[in-house]
Amino acid sequence: MKRLLLVATLAAACTASPSVSIGPLPPVTIPEGRPVTVFNAEEMLEQGRFLDVQSFIERFPRSERESSSKLSFLYGRALSARGNVTGATQALGVALALSSGARAEADVEWALTQALLQTNDFEGAARHGEEAARRGQSVAPGFVRFLRALALTPLYGEWPQGRAAETPFSFGGFDLIRVPVRVNAVETAAILDSGASYCIVTRSFARTIRLREIPESDAWGRGFHKTWIPLTFGVADRLELAGLALTNVPAMIMPDQALSFETGRGKLPIGMVVGLHLLKEFRLSLDYAGRRLSLTRVEPGGPKSDPEQNLFFVRNKVMVRVSANLAGWHLFLLDTGSEPTMLTSAGVRRMGLSASSMMSPREVFGIGKSRVEWGRVRRVALGLDNALVRFNDLVLADVDNTIEDGIIGSSYLKHFAVTIDFESMRLSLQSRP
Repeated sequence: MKRLLLVATLAAACTASPSVSIGPLPPVTIPEGRPVTVFNAEEMLEQGRFLDVQSFIERFPRSERESSSKLSFLYGRALSARGNVTGATQALGVALALSSGARAEADVEWALTQALLQTNDFEGAARHGEEAARRGQSVAPGFVRFLRALALTPLYGEWPQGRAAETPFSFGGFDLIRVPVRVNAVETAAILDSGASYCIVTRSFARTIRLREIPESDAWGRGFHKTWIPLTFGVADRLELAGLALTNVPAMIMPDQALSFETGRGKLPIGMVVGLHLLKEFRLSLDYAGRRLSLTRVEPGGPKSDPEQNLFFVRNKVMVRVSANLAGWHLFLLDTGSEPTMLTSAGVRRMGLSASSMMSPREVFGIGKSRVEWGRVRRVALGLDNALVRFNDLVLADVDNTIEDGIIGSSYLKHFAVTIDFESMRLSLQSRP
């Protein structure tokens, strides 16, 4: 049985770019919706209403909150989604102490595992992951071995806090950011992919750079088109990016074919992907027009108080809050490794939209040389930060519920100068002159 679901990468390419128009974001209508209650708070978390759930639980006196395993568990998960690992681990620790029954304890242990991964506490994540598995949570043993193997290793070392650097990037015929990197003294161009949970290397490139593979770290990842991909884990001793270096960089190792694309525009060879677990260490500024990337090292995991926060961690992915046709809010996967911006079937239902029967399907390419033809939705306006992008049509992705309501890809982001700040958990857009 395949016991670990990881978003290996959501890099995909479509055959044509949809026509768009861009303008400022008018006021967004927020439906009244149901108020958060003790009975529906779990559902509200699943819908991405993290700030609402946090606000609701904070109305309880602290003594009452900390005497309830349910309230503490919900509170910890809301704080974890906001990137407040300090608060999340405290609340989840209370929930664990009050929980009874293997199922409830396993859920809390796994929530602690996911929270601690945000701050690179692999020792704590391994301990809670082992306990979650022991209590019945479906966790790949190879993933736990990976965490345990790096438990005492300082990850992403050398690059100091506050230090900024800048590098050019290229597209190479596709609207995917390719940054020059040097891994264990070997130069390559890597795809910048916020939709990938970790950095990824192909098996052949892992051999070239002599990546240290973790023994018995076998697991499975799931590709964009519901294809299961075998993988193992390893660590790169040194990765140089923008003239500065990071040491002890975790990575997933996948078969060469898993990162191979064949599209109507030709082949897209990929040897390496720079994924979310590394990117969360930075404030990223992406100048699509000038093809420049700047990175400033930050310290994630602290308290968050911005009511306009629009980035959230969900199942080891980063989601962004988006309005659809001036109604909010919806959670979209933030995926710099995807050319198309897309809606999911579940998102279309929640938005009250429907696929167009008047438009031919669009061909979308994914990892492992996969390709599908998906339907399209007409006239959709997506609002993010202070911008509104109106699409004449968007791909309707037939995917599972791990991607929420849609995907913000480069067909949206490329029209702006984009700042992704993992310290404040804010994405901001600046229109081109």
